[in-house]
Amino acid sequence: MTKKLLRTLFTTFIISTILNIAITCIYYSITQKNTGYDYKTMLQMIASGAFLLNIILLLMVLPVLFFSLPHIRSSVPMRILLYFAGPVIFLVTASLMHLGPINKLFYLETGLVFTLVHSILYFRSIKKIV
Repeated sequence: MTKKLLRTLFTTFIISTILNIAITCIYYSITQKNTGYDYKTMLQMIASGAFLLNIILLLMVLPVLFFSLPHIRSSVPMRILLYFAGPVIFLVTASLMHLGPINKLFYLETGLVFTLVHSILYFRSIKKIV
């Protein structure tokens, strides 16, 4: 059971990181067209930022590993709380932080993509786990 949960978490991390990098690069290339910015440098900055924020989100969803306990696995509200509390707290915190508009957009996009991927994999894997 724990191996399945870990596999799901790391799959979420990998897919979310790749999607975040792709979405942010597309947004950057559209908004910064013809401004003379070095895309190679920005790609490295975008990739490292997305990687670090996804690591933070991965750490925030580690309580999912408590699913291996039968009394938690049988309680639907507890499963939802353990599975989605971390990303929701990240999104609320990112929206309340005093950041620049581009940074806030990057944080919120990262949180939303992670939550979306996490929920898709949750609904796919919950049938197998429960």
